[in-house]
Amino acid sequence: MLRSSSLLLYFLLLLADILLIAFHAEAYRVATKPLLMLLLVIYALYSNVAIPGAYRNFLLAALLFSSLGDDLLLYDGDRLFLPGLGSFFLAHIAYIVFFLKIRYSNPPVPLCKYPYIFLNAAAAIAFILFLAPYTGSFTWPVILYALAISINVQSTIHAFHFKRQPMAIYCVIGAVLFMISDSLIAFQKFYQPIPGGDMLVMLTYGLAQSGLVYGSVKYFESKG
Repeated sequence: MLRSSSLLLYFLLLLADILLIAFHAEAYRVATKPLLMLLLVIYALYSNVAIPGAYRNFLLAALLFSSLGDDLLLYDGDRLFLPGLGSFFLAHIAYIVFFLKIRYSNPPVPLCKYPYIFLNAAAAIAFILFLAPYTGSFTWPVILYALAISINVQSTIHAFHFKRQPMAIYCVIGAVLFMISDSLIAFQKFYQPIPGGDMLVMLTYGLAQSGLVYGSVKYFESKG
């Protein structure tokens, strides 16, 4: 009951947060955004099958670092941008370790999908080259962060056997949406704002995190 309620409340709060952005009522987001990752923590902790601690700890770390990044950027997105970026960088590292642990305990080890590797690498390099002239003193943090999120996508794609583990698609879509959300943030901060951009950032981010967690929980439930 608590598990299903936490996911329902998550999407209701996500909708409320997006509406607050739409109506320029950002001051009230302190009642919505900081709760989102905590609800996903509850969902993961109260899954039907307990996620083994060796995996669970990294999933929870990813969510808690994300929550810290949310709070920092919500409080002062300009002055605390770099600490916020650092928090999300650590969240991606935790996700990378989490999905690599799944990959190497999911026999036979999933084969490398080279077209996706090259496509993802090309997209990341192109975006870095496009944005680099505008990032100023943030160039190296942005490059390191872009590498982390790119590796996160690769780790997710290569963690599962898609034919017999269809829940993997939630994780992959989540990782890709996370990359899109962060790309929108960088584009708006360093290049130019996008009409409705902040709503798009929150929508893609909210769906990304829920996809990563939901797919991961379903994977462990399938292993029973």
